[in-house]
Amino acid sequence: MRKPPATHGKTLRGSSVFQNTVLYHESDLERRVSTYLQLRKDVRAIYSQYPVLLYRDVGGVLREHICDYCVVFEDGYVVAVPVKHACKMGGMVDLLERIKAEGYLRKNKNGTVTAGAVHDIRLMTEREATYGVYQNAMRIMRARRMRDEAEYNRTLAIVQTVTGRFRFGELLRGCQDRAARRTAILLLIDDGVLVPETQGPIDDLTMLTVRR
Repeated sequence: MRKPPATHGKTLRGSSVFQNTVLYHESDLERRVSTYLQLRKDVRAIYSQYPVLLYRDVGGVLREHICDYCVVFEDGYVVAVPVKHACKMGGMVDLLERIKAEGYLRKNKNGTVTAGAVHDIRLMTEREATYGVYQNAMRIMRARRMRDEAEYNRTLAIVQTVTGRFRFGELLRGCQDRAARRTAILLLIDDGVLVPETQGPIDDLTMLTVRR
């Protein structure tokens, strides 16, 4: 694993912890991608600056590419995740094809190589990890830590009587603890019971529907 360089004008170095593993990021985009991945409920483990995958350049020379993240899903499926801005997709598409052509060869610390180190490689850009996605993920992860089971069940009972489209803020009317109610609403969104109409930041004006 490669530790990102120290913070300077062009980086945003930092870290977070997922399943007792420290995840590093060195840019705002990497931080957003990391948060998006951590929110997923089908992810067992995430590793940063890993793996080192090999590919051949146009001259046939074997080169290395350090992936930003490696995601292990609950079913054992492993995906390497490079993170780049969409404006660099052209070159990255070619790189990913070259990595695939080598059979996902991983360079190990001792200099040996492992074939088929991952099942797939997926590029993530700001198109997937938008600021809205990041903000919502941060709020939902905080809601998971603040879960109040009684308030969750009260809110669930309310939404089960609602039909059609309604605003997030309408569920706050008449509640005794607005903070606990907001947390419950976010958890219902997290559980797929409530569905936001758009992918933007969730607030009191966000339109919701109930998934039946």
